[in-house]
Amino acid sequence: MTRPKGLNHVAYVTLNTGETKRFYTEVLGMKLVGHAQEDTVGSTGESMKFLHTFFEMDDGSCIAFFEIEGLDKDHHDTPLPRWAAHFAMSVESMEELEAAHKRLLDEGIEVRGVIDHEGTWNSIYFFDPNGVRLELTYQSRELDENDAKSARAAVDEWVKEHPKTRR
Repeated sequence: MTRPKGLNHVAYVTLNTGETKRFYTEVLGMKLVGHAQEDTVGSTGESMKFLHTFFEMDDGSCIAFFEIEGLDKDHHDTPLPRWAAHFAMSVESMEELEAAHKRLLDEGIEVRGVIDHEGTWNSIYFFDPNGVRLELTYQSRELDENDAKSARAAVDEWVKEHPKTRR
């Protein structure tokens, strides 16, 4: 089986490309690197005019957005908790995480954290202008076989206690 080599992009919807561009380029310091603009959705054949924009992280992977002509409603109406679906991006150090935290606060953005997860990740959480939950995280150590073994045990126990999750 072919295994993916990495993340190319993850895509969300925006109702305001200009505001999205400002946030990702000026607040997060990412680079606008590409776009696609069509009147037809290639993957479905649907007739729908859109602009698809790509904002690059240092490793070359992107977060992307579709602004779809005529779409004017919040696409986050869901029974799921708003914190569950999120996009996490790595930073190189605790100092970089703390600087990002300050920069976001200075921009008037509500930030949760720094939160220590399992002694491995330190993270801050916030929403972009589109309602997308974002996480900036510093991973202080590499995951090893002990982590993988613990994860397998946790998954096995969860599935045993929650059999409906089996598919």
